[in-house]
Amino acid sequence: MEETPPPAPEPASESTPADGEATAESGEGEGKPKAGAGAEPEFKEGMSVEEAIAAVPRDAQRMNLDGDTLGKPLMDQKLYEPCKLGQNQKFKVRVAIWNGKAVGLDVTTQPNNPKAKECIATQIRSVTWRDKVLSLNTVEFSM
Repeated sequence: MEETPPPAPEPASESTPADGEATAESGEGEGKPKAGAGAEPEFKEGMSVEEAIAAVPRDAQRMNLDGDTLGKPLMDQKLYEPCKLGQNQKFKVRVAIWNGKAVGLDVTTQPNNPKAKECIATQIRSVTWRDKVLSLNTVEFSM
């Protein structure tokens, strides 16, 4: 039922119903980001999970993914090998994921270890999740 505008452009000075329809179609494309359906939130480098949550419009569509599926890439021990964590080094992460990428991240280490914390964060930011949805999901993982 979609109407396509005629291929030959009409002069802008003429005011015809076809011009009005073309304007409405053009405005529809511009209106999508405002509605949140096609607009992607602006995520900045180094955001926390709460900052990532705040960046998503309240009226954005929500698609909840399974927590086990979201946590699976974080369970791979090889992910953390570059961090050379000691046997006593424990950590907890909370990750906000949008379109298969970590966009918000909170890392705590026990005992406190800023180098391990930064390495873990870097490693998790390199992960790409298989399920890519334009919706924010969060997952927690500890080791």
